[in-house]
Amino acid sequence: MHEQDISSEVGTQLLFENERVRVWDLRLEPGEATGMHVHHSDYLYVVIGDGELQRRDADGSLGPVKQMADGEVVFRDVPDEDVHEAVNVGTRSWRNIVVELKQ
Repeated sequence: MHEQDISSEVGTQLLFENERVRVWDLRLEPGEATGMHVHHSDYLYVVIGDGELQRRDADGSLGPVKQMADGEVVFRDVPDEDVHEAVNVGTRSWRNIVVELKQ
């Protein structure tokens, strides 16, 4: 994977940014993926609506399919950087709000 193929945009639309956080709206249709992107700091996301998501790492390996529930909050500790993409493997639209904590 070439570095130019890896985006720093981790959502569909940037909703808010200041010196401490970036807040993204992320929407994926069934079968759609975010594309490879990188997180350089800790982040969390809030699930809006139920769905099924699968992670693909930069080396192409797939994580388990995760059943996600409306209102679920997931926190990720990122010590260095985290390169991956998220794939909507469910049958309905996926949405979450991603909050990146700047350092």
